[in-house]
Amino acid sequence: MPPSAPRNPAPSPLARTLLTFIGTTRAAFGICCLVAPELAFQIVGLSSPLSGAASLIARQFGVREIVIGAGLVVAERQHTTSIAAGQGDRDSRGLKRAIWLSAATDGLDLVALGLAFAFAEEGVLDTPMLCKMAETAALYAIAGLQIAWWYR
Repeated sequence: MPPSAPRNPAPSPLARTLLTFIGTTRAAFGICCLVAPELAFQIVGLSSPLSGAASLIARQFGVREIVIGAGLVVAERQHTTSIAAGQGDRDSRGLKRAIWLSAATDGLDLVALGLAFAFAEEGVLDTPMLCKMAETAALYAIAGLQIAWWYR
C-alpha cells in the first residue's frame, strides 16, 4: 500500500494569512450587511434602493457571513495555538470543518447564482452584478479548496 501524503501540522504563513484574510473579510462584509445592507449592496454593485424583503435577506446573509468568517478565524487561531504549545495537530479537525464549510458555502452560492441566471425571466436580473457575485464566490471557493489542500 503506498504511503499517504505527509500531513502538515504547521502550514505555511501564506496559508495562515489567506485563511485569516478570508475569515476576516467574510466577517467584515457580514457586519456591513447586518448593520448597513444598502451599503453592502452598493459594495457589490447594486445601486437600487432595497425593499424590506431584500434588506431582510441581506441581513440574514450577513449573519451567515459573520458566523463562517469568525469560525474560520477562531479555528485557525486555536489550531496555531495548539501547535505552538506543542500539542500537535489537536485542533485540526475543527479547522478542517470550518474550511470545508466555507468552501462548500461558496460552491452552493455559485450553484444558486447559476440557477438564478438560468431560470430568471429576461430583464429581471442585473447580469453584471450577478457576474461580480459569481466571480467573488468562485474566488473564495477556489481559495477555500486551496486552503483545504494545505491543511489536509
